Amino acid sequence: MSMNERASPAPQRDEGNLWFGAVIAHGAAAMLFCAMAFTAGFYRLRGFWPPVSARPDALVPALAGGLLVIGVVLLHFTLGHPRRSRLTLAGVLGTGAGFLATQAAWLHVLFWYRDLLIPDSGVFASSLYGLSAVQAAHLAVVLVGLLRAGLRVLRGQDASAPLRRALPGWWCSTVMYGVLFAVVYLP
Repeated sequence: MSMNERASPAPQRDEGNLWFGAVIAHGAAAMLFCAMAFTAGFYRLRGFWPPVSARPDALVPALAGGLLVIGVVLLHFTLGHPRRSRLTLAGVLGTGAGFLATQAAWLHVLFWYRDLLIPDSGVFASSLYGLSAVQAAHLAVVLVGLLRAGLRVLRGQDASAPLRRALPGWWCSTVMYGVLFAVVYLP
C-alpha cells in the first residue's frame, strides 16, 4: 500500500451548510440595520427628521443605488451563464467598489460641507452615518467573498458555490440601501 492510498482525501466542504451560514450572517446584519432604520423612522414620524437645513440631495445616492442594481443583475448573469465570464464578475466587483467609493465620497461631502457633525447634528447625522456604515460594511464583506470567487475563476476553478453564497448578501445589501435611501433621502 502506497502513501497516497493511505492518505485520506481532503475533507469536502458542505456547501449547503456554508450557504445557510451565509444567509444567517446576512440576516443578522439585516436585523441590526432594521433596528437602526426603525429608530430613524420613529424620529421621522415624530417630526424631528431631517432638519430642513440638513436635507441632503438625492441625485448622487440614487446613482449609487443604481450601481447596486447593476451589480445584482451582473451577478445573476454570471451565475446563470454556463461559462463564468471574467468580465461580468469584474463588473460586479467594479460596481460594488464604485458604490462604496461613491457612498464614502458623498458622506464625506455631507460631513464637511453640510455640517452634519456628530453630536452637533443630533439624531439625523447619527442615523445617517450609522445606517450607511452598517450597509457599507455588509457590502464590503460580500465583496471580499466575490473577490475570492474571482480568484477561483482566474485559476480556472469552478466558482459557482461562492457566487451562490454571495448572491443573498448582495440582495440584502441592495435592499438595505433601498431602505436607507427611503428613510434618509425621500421627503
